[in-house]
Amino acid sequence: MNQTVKNLAFGIGGTLPFLALVIWGWGDWTTFFANPARVGLIILTLSGATAYGFSGSSSVGIGRREDPGSRWIFIPLIIMAIAFAWLPPHLDRLNRWSIDGDAVRYLGLIITAIGGFVRVATVFELGHRFSIFVAVQPDHRLKTDGFYRFVRHPSYLGALLAMVGWALVFRSIIGLLLTAAICVPIIARIRAEEDFLVREFGDQYRGYQQRTRWRLFPFVY
Repeated sequence: MNQTVKNLAFGIGGTLPFLALVIWGWGDWTTFFANPARVGLIILTLSGATAYGFSGSSSVGIGRREDPGSRWIFIPLIIMAIAFAWLPPHLDRLNRWSIDGDAVRYLGLIITAIGGFVRVATVFELGHRFSIFVAVQPDHRLKTDGFYRFVRHPSYLGALLAMVGWALVFRSIIGLLLTAAICVPIIARIRAEEDFLVREFGDQYRGYQQRTRWRLFPFVY
């Protein structure tokens, strides 16, 4: 099985159960798809998962060296992902903990598109160097241009933007709070990742840290 097929299976196989939770949280298939913003959200999500298949990513590859100590992050991420999939649509339909106004849904859709684009584009930029684990692949070289000129972890930034947009499509205050909460394990992951890269690349990565000051949010962190 070639890498593109593996990536398609990984991307779409992970996305479909997530979307099933979303629709289950809403509670009714027909009325869920009655709103154009929700339909757009599903289209964007499936498009991103499909595009990922052609990114050349190593997906779950540990390459020539991995930091197994950072795998703990998958536990809080999975728990939060389940809550994030089910709660916002459920509370949206009940109109609880919701932001008033339908325009917020379309703002959310735009933010999701921007965040999703940044996320997928950075995966394409990394190609085989991208893995869900903190690892270096064979012939691994540092990526310091493209989106990586502006922040050191643009993939995480894109994911967080997409989550903010997702929460707004469902007018969800809880969704925004969950997005803020997920920053905690992501920041811990960033620190572990940077320590690993310093050990691997030494002064080359330290120089990149000095040139590209911001880790995640420009002018903030």
